[in-house]
Amino acid sequence: MKTELPAASALDALVLRAQKPSRYVGAEFGAIVKDLRAVRVRFALAFPDTYEVGMSNLGFRLLYHLLNDRPDVACERVFLPWPDMEGMLRERGLPLFTLESRAAVRDFDVLGITLQFELAYTSALAMLDLAGIPLLARDRGDHDPLVVGGGPCAYNPEPVADFFDCFAVGEGEEVALEISDAVASSGFRRGGASRRELLERLARIPGVYVPSLFRPVYDPATRTLARIEPLLPGYEKVERRVMPDLNALPTTAYTRPLVPFMQTIHDRLPIELQRGCTRGCRFCQVGMITRPTRQRDPKQVLHLAELGLKASGYEEVGLLSLSSGDYAPLNGLLDDFLARWEGEKIAMSLPSLRTETMSDALAKKIARIRKTGFTLAPEAATERMRAVINKGNREEDLLRAVGSIFSNGWSLLKLYFMIGLPEERDEDVVAIAELAKKSLAAARRALPKGQGSAAIHLGASTFVPKPFTPFQWEPMIPPEETRRRQGLITAALGGRNGAIQFKPHDSRQSSIEGALALGDRRVGTAVLAAYRMGQRLDGWTEWFDEDRWIAAFEACEREHGVGLDWFAHRRRRLDEVLPWDRIDCGVTKAYLQKQLAAARNLAEVVDCVLAPCTVCGACDYDVVKNRTYDAKDYVPEPPPPPRPPEPPTRTFVRVRYTKLGRLVALSHLETMHALLRAIRRAGLPVAYSQGFHPKPRVSFGPALPVGVESVCEYLDLELVGPADPAEVLARLVPELPEGLRAEEAVLLDPQALSISEAQRAVHYRVEFSGETWSEATLAERVDAFRASTRALVTRAAPPKSRHRGRNQKVAVRKEREIDLKEIVTHLAVEGPGSVAFSLRADPSGSAKPAEVLAAIFGEGLPPQGVKVLKEGVSFARNGQSPGGQPRAPRYLDA
Repeated sequence: MKTELPAASALDALVLRAQKPSRYVGAEFGAIVKDLRAVRVRFALAFPDTYEVGMSNLGFRLLYHLLNDRPDVACERVFLPWPDMEGMLRERGLPLFTLESRAAVRDFDVLGITLQFELAYTSALAMLDLAGIPLLARDRGDHDPLVVGGGPCAYNPEPVADFFDCFAVGEGEEVALEISDAVASSGFRRGGASRRELLERLARIPGVYVPSLFRPVYDPATRTLARIEPLLPGYEKVERRVMPDLNALPTTAYTRPLVPFMQTIHDRLPIELQRGCTRGCRFCQVGMITRPTRQRDPKQVLHLAELGLKASGYEEVGLLSLSSGDYAPLNGLLDDFLARWEGEKIAMSLPSLRTETMSDALAKKIARIRKTGFTLAPEAATERMRAVINKGNREEDLLRAVGSIFSNGWSLLKLYFMIGLPEERDEDVVAIAELAKKSLAAARRALPKGQGSAAIHLGASTFVPKPFTPFQWEPMIPPEETRRRQGLITAALGGRNGAIQFKPHDSRQSSIEGALALGDRRVGTAVLAAYRMGQRLDGWTEWFDEDRWIAAFEACEREHGVGLDWFAHRRRRLDEVLPWDRIDCGVTKAYLQKQLAAARNLAEVVDCVLAPCTVCGACDYDVVKNRTYDAKDYVPEPPPPPRPPEPPTRTFVRVRYTKLGRLVALSHLETMHALLRAIRRAGLPVAYSQGFHPKPRVSFGPALPVGVESVCEYLDLELVGPADPAEVLARLVPELPEGLRAEEAVLLDPQALSISEAQRAVHYRVEFSGETWSEATLAERVDAFRASTRALVTRAAPPKSRHRGRNQKVAVRKEREIDLKEIVTHLAVEGPGSVAFSLRADPSGSAKPAEVLAAIFGEGLPPQGVKVLKEGVSFARNGQSPGGQPRAPRYLDA
């Protein structure tokens, strides 16, 4: 049954009231909208966090394009609303909706939820609840969507097994399509297979775990798992899915990438250098479950960068890997990257570099592109602890890397360590502070004279044991012990201030994460209790509530006899049945136990790419195997032809564009970013400023208020060399997202006033609801304003912090009064429900439409349910005279 959502205008009004409206806009460049009635499978792809977090996840974006590549599948995105938006939806009884078509999530056939980390579990329940889908899988009928979980947490799905119909274990590129095919062919929700019949069909797909087809049995004496009974004959083990060759993956995500309007956590074009890692760090779950190492051909990396940059307009490429320095052709790849894109001001980032792979040559290359902060993660500060965790780096590696970083122009380094690792002693904890001091000394020695001071930001997170690692049997330290060890670091540093800034990790979240990571199906009781107490967005510090979670685990203990300490802080026997034992991640349990013994004996294991196979079980040595590229085999690209010298001439073009529909929810800054990326996609030869961070020489008009449509927004382009405005317009139009449209381009006198300086008046039209506002009522308000002698509006400037005393700050908010009688130059009712007004606008200032509406038609606040259109701008006829003085202003209505 189709859920009726409110009219688009009502939902738009709700979005505009949200704290960050652009989270809910959709309509981005690259978004795919299909007719939901014309497809066989409607797939809602969900990320249980906010838009800016979810859209930074590469796997989420890849699945979106892979699913939409199928003509019979429509995949739409959904994210968890921020609490303000969630509250408004619940208050009005509105269901969670997708971004693309704004359809109700519960009307989709499949709801696929990415479980990237354990603290997202309550957020997943919030999405189900807000969508109107029963939280417990056993309560769902044949007309409810199939709820599928995926991502790293699917390797131990038991803590949330009661809430999901099935899980996709492993890499999702193929299995997501196979699940869609099974749903389509079964006729599920269309009068065909029942939910039970579909689940049994899904169980035959490799990599699909159906919790209802397994029954955990507990030992009443020890409270441990006694066994996990399979309930479907022949369905006893679920093997993870793995993509053996990255070069064979589709490239749609790069030929038509999604380009968000709002700034995401990782706002760049992401490209995987390699997937998997064989370094063998014993604490690292992802390094175990993604084995073996599969590297992408460097030529394909460059090809994807070329496709993606051209299609997206991004200013940065992120080369992603668990350890980018292990990619042997990296230096040659960076040389080719620089040769192609350094001149186009394209930045490049390597988010993950190990200390022993950081070299002076590599630092020099990265420095040529962008010098922001630099991050290294030694993880442990003593040789003994590095042997325990098999990290494989040495103190001299770190100090050499620090020297390379600071000698090449960086002034800030972030160092990350862990505390609470197995076998850790107090001297290992104190050594974190000592190594940070040594790093600071090395940084100061390497820093070029005159470059300022060196600074180090130090982090030390609490170790959380994870399934399918050698440490999965180990207990984690409790919060009070975490705080004690954090105190050791602070004391050894002599405080938290100075050139080394130590910010202790929030110890409250770690125990909860550990219990959720290692728990069995009984933990679902705590997850449900925490959600019902109000928990969601637990990855955000401001929303995490330790007391609620403790109460939730107390409820779990009352019901099942096991609680937080049982799941997070106890050592497990090596022969104990583990909740994830029915899942095969490739790496065998025997190998993990062998590595645990090696950790206790301080025995290190060499990367199997560089040494003989350690027989971990991940490879079949035929299809699934290490796939690497050697530096000696890398053939550099032919050098591009020398860039011609930049023409000295400049052409100035003014573009008029519209901003309509959903995009009225974008802020001025978000609109600017969208336009700048469209200009990049159009390949317009924009001039750049000089300096350390060159910026495109594009200027915009005054900010259009959020919620106001406009047919007369302007931007000025400074282009290198001659340019034809008609060609500029023709190239720009197809690169703009729906809602932004370039309408006109004209040549501009180089000495013309800027848009803001030349503006003299702005003209608006407001449409009022006829049900609330009669023409006579509007006329009365207009006449009252005309008859008044003054109409004062008090405007408060944003507060500014001002120091008071040595360590105190006080917020200072300035207010000023504006007389609308001096600013409103025209005001008239022009038909039923329609009012037009004009505002004086010049460099001295103007008024906001909301201020006018509040003063004339509101009671201190703008009236609700009105539509505001900026329909014209008056400019001074000429710009600026050669002598530098403004010419006599005459006006042109645009």
